[in-house]
Amino acid sequence: MSSTNQDTKDSFRTPGNKLIVSNKEFILKYLHYLPLVLACAVLFLLAAWIKIRYTTEVFRVQSSLLIKNESQESGGGSGQDAQRFQELFLNPGQANLNNEVTILRSTPVLRRVALDLDLQTRYYNKGNVKSGLLYGNTPFIFEGIALNDSTKPLSYSVTVLPTGDKFMLGADKTSYNFGEIVEKGGNRFMLVRNPVISFRGFGSMEFEVLWEPLEDAAEDLIRGLKVYQEDDRSTILTLTFESENPTFGKDVLNTLMSVYDTLVVEDKKRIANNTLRFINDRLAELSDTLQRVQGGLENFMVRHHLFDVENQSKSYLEKMGESNSQIKELQVKQGIVDFMLEYVSNKKNQYELVPTILGIEEPAFMNLVNEYNHLQLQRENNLKTTAPNNPLIVGMDNSLDKIRKDIVQALLNVKHAYGIATNNIEKGQTELQTQITSLPGSSIQSLNITRRQKILDDLYSLLLQKKLEISLSSASTISNSRVVEPAIGPGKMILPERQKTYSLYFLLGLIVPIGIIMLREMLKDKVSGRTDLEKNTTAPIVGEIGHSEAENSLVVTSNSRRLISEQFRIVRSNLQYMIGKIDRPVIMVTSSYSGEGKSFISTNIGAVMALSGKKTVIMEFDIRKPKILAGLDLKRKMGITNFIIGKAGFNDLLVKVDGVDDLYVIPCGPIPPNPAELLLDKRLDILMEEVRNHFEVIIMDTAPIGLVSDATNLARYADCTIFIVRDGYTLRKQLAMVEELYVSKKLPALNLLLNDAQMAGGYYGGYYGGYYGAGYRQSKRYGYGSGSGYFDDDKTNKGFFKRIFFFWKSLF
Repeated sequence: MSSTNQDTKDSFRTPGNKLIVSNKEFILKYLHYLPLVLACAVLFLLAAWIKIRYTTEVFRVQSSLLIKNESQESGGGSGQDAQRFQELFLNPGQANLNNEVTILRSTPVLRRVALDLDLQTRYYNKGNVKSGLLYGNTPFIFEGIALNDSTKPLSYSVTVLPTGDKFMLGADKTSYNFGEIVEKGGNRFMLVRNPVISFRGFGSMEFEVLWEPLEDAAEDLIRGLKVYQEDDRSTILTLTFESENPTFGKDVLNTLMSVYDTLVVEDKKRIANNTLRFINDRLAELSDTLQRVQGGLENFMVRHHLFDVENQSKSYLEKMGESNSQIKELQVKQGIVDFMLEYVSNKKNQYELVPTILGIEEPAFMNLVNEYNHLQLQRENNLKTTAPNNPLIVGMDNSLDKIRKDIVQALLNVKHAYGIATNNIEKGQTELQTQITSLPGSSIQSLNITRRQKILDDLYSLLLQKKLEISLSSASTISNSRVVEPAIGPGKMILPERQKTYSLYFLLGLIVPIGIIMLREMLKDKVSGRTDLEKNTTAPIVGEIGHSEAENSLVVTSNSRRLISEQFRIVRSNLQYMIGKIDRPVIMVTSSYSGEGKSFISTNIGAVMALSGKKTVIMEFDIRKPKILAGLDLKRKMGITNFIIGKAGFNDLLVKVDGVDDLYVIPCGPIPPNPAELLLDKRLDILMEEVRNHFEVIIMDTAPIGLVSDATNLARYADCTIFIVRDGYTLRKQLAMVEELYVSKKLPALNLLLNDAQMAGGYYGGYYGGYYGAGYRQSKRYGYGSGSGYFDDDKTNKGFFKRIFFFWKSLF
């Protein structure tokens, strides 16, 4: 028997066939999900279309701005001449693009843009779903006369009446004329009709007017503006602005570049004006000092009768000429340092700019002055919108005080250095001064006075020269920027992104149902199809039986041509490989637990065996929960338990099944209190001997082997075992027990039978109980033989909606 069983198994499942069948079953298993996946994809594409349809369109407008590197472009040669040329035109040197980006996106600059374009008021035309921004073609203009709180935005819904000369505000039913002063919520304003724009060109007669403070308007511009450097090696900045109205974005960018150009020129002129004011103050002081020195020299020479001092000291002065020239230059510089110290230390100049081009060439000092002037400009800009006690202003004041102290210290250091240099030169003049002392003291005093006068004359001349240079540079001040490409054209639409949205939603339409299907498969712990049996057991599969909705458990009759009847005939053919050489075989039917269709399978296997002309009996050995007689609608009578206890003879047990020749049933009889012990009684051997003598095929319907030991006790009588596994009902973990039973051979010739089997696209039999041809006709993929008359048509085929119900039931 073992050899026959193995041969049968090998004949059913060769490696090549197994792979082909597994791949085919995998495809068929998930193929019926295709309509669900396609339906979800279509729904998500519809959602994408709705999103695109009702998403506000956003356009991106672009322009380019060149920031000139003036230290390289201004020309003027090299060395001192180039430096003086740069000073003449107030060039700041190397451009810092990060600073320029910050300036372009700063609130003060964008506030100027919003003010120039009158962006505090915006108009929207309401549609059925979304509103569109109106710019440049507004049919009326909002004019605020007196606002209750100018720091908070205002919004009014305006409904224009069909006549076109009146309007209503919000839900208020009061109508107003265009040009009439309206008082609402403490605000006084009016709407002025624009006669150039007709209402007929708009989608509706409902509008929305939004007024906001200048600061809020600037913030709105910051959100839509982007400024970045195209290339690290270039000084070109790219400006983009995103808005639902491309004309609006174009005007914003062009106005922004114009405002930026104007601000740069204004800053340069302010620095020049502050420097000129400083020089004028110093010139006035020097003029008074020179007058006093010149008057004193004249009085001294008259009083001491000095008329030829130059000839008297000529020889000595020639020797001291070079050293005196050096001392004079150092003293001039010291004078400039003194003037600068006085200017910086004066509290009146606390918030004034410090001059930068007075000849002090100390790098540390120049860096401090540039930083100080830059911070002064920032403080002045912020004071336009911020109170002096604001933490930002206070912080800037503290920084200015610190830098001012650093400037003073730097000047002191420079002055100290000049003093050291002067002392060194004067030490070299010691010998010459000894000779000069031989001259009259008055001559020496006259020489000192003359030298002081010369120093003051040189300093005065230097300041006059710088004044002229700065006046020329201020008159010729130009911007350090140039528009490379202005904002033009309709702009590029960036929202909605049609291709990206459709692709994303289509992908989601595939991922969502596939994910649900995968999750469902991962969470499924029940047997699903023949593939599960083949993966988890090595036991042969004798057949598959579809679902039956018939009220009577007997579905196999002599004239039945339904699919389920043919499936039982296939099982009968497969069993011949198991029991073909056995005379009067005993077939035991068992399962893991109740509800897997043991009694149904036993009944119909008995029927299909009887139809082959063999006298067959079904023995109701499930004496704990018998179902055979109930399923056949037969009356109960004495049974197996009566025979075992000696209350009935063999002939008293037989019950004929109507409608099927040669088919009998031996019922279980009364349910005993000790079923397991009863099945071990020796009279059961006598009963089985009688049954073998009177019948050609014996079917034993036993209790589930996963719950009780009845089937194991009865296995001694069986030649073949049919183990029932119900599709979608039996737990997968039960297959481990089946494999153990098969490998250990605790049950004779164990074969699996898949009950309630399902196919891709629906259950066997055209959704439970349809006929073979009708069932296959439900799926066009399995239409072979449909309508050919080979099988009976299903005269009670379910309606469309009921088929849909069973389809979704099969999915979930």
